[in-house]
Amino acid sequence: MNMMLKKQFYENTATESKLPDADGIRQTVGEPFLENSRISCREIDVFYGQKAAINKVSLDIGSNEVIAMIGPSGCGKSTFLRCLNRMNDTIDSCRVTGSILLDGEDINRTDVDVVLLRARVGMVFQKPNPFPKSIWENVAYGPKIHGLAPKKNDLDEIVETSLRRAGLWDEVKDRLDELGIGLSGGQQQRLCIARTIAVSPEVILMDEPCSALDPIATAKIEDLISGLREKFTIIIVTHSMQQASRISQRTAYFHLGNLVEVSTTRQLFTNPRHQLTEDYITGRFG
Repeated sequence: MNMMLKKQFYENTATESKLPDADGIRQTVGEPFLENSRISCREIDVFYGQKAAINKVSLDIGSNEVIAMIGPSGCGKSTFLRCLNRMNDTIDSCRVTGSILLDGEDINRTDVDVVLLRARVGMVFQKPNPFPKSIWENVAYGPKIHGLAPKKNDLDEIVETSLRRAGLWDEVKDRLDELGIGLSGGQQQRLCIARTIAVSPEVILMDEPCSALDPIATAKIEDLISGLREKFTIIIVTHSMQQASRISQRTAYFHLGNLVEVSTTRQLFTNPRHQLTEDYITGRFG
């Protein structure tokens, strides 16, 4: 979509009145499009067999921003997240249509190397999933298989740098040969984040990364996300509206497979444009 069309879309939606119900969703309200985007999604549909899970979602995601995706369970936010590095390819019944451009390149082309794509667009899952290997080997695994470090000293440097960025180095530097699965839940999640950033991705996807963690561990992950934004684009699915308000610059609200509203986080939580968004954030449903 060219900039003239983006501008027209914005002008049409910025002043749209709140719509009454799901049947009234004609198009996403707010600011789904950006002048300079890292990822541009247009008309994304996702089907599991004959069942539609995502309906005509169009959204731009900027460089070095944290964008949160919120909505009731089953609304399609995690399904959409998995489109961004083709994780849905692993589900036989899943079919994705539409265009997803990463730095101007269509990631859904048949000739795209999905392994390399997932190095560029890393993912941190809901439940920490460290490999049954040492802490060092967990972080070094990606750089080794991608040939990013020809020498052991180079790998050591990547491991240390990644663990420092993940806020874990000081806690594990004297036991790098111990199993990663022996760490606490919060430490395991930070180890998984270190493993993700070790291959120097451009984008990090996070699917409810704090849902299994206690408040102290959650606070550490949130602080980490805020720091990582300086180097990475981060897209996070969360059921916690408080978390979205703390860590994101923009928030997207999904409902029944539709992208209802995208606004700055402050705008969405203080003055939502769509009635469905207001109903959700005020607890009327969800």
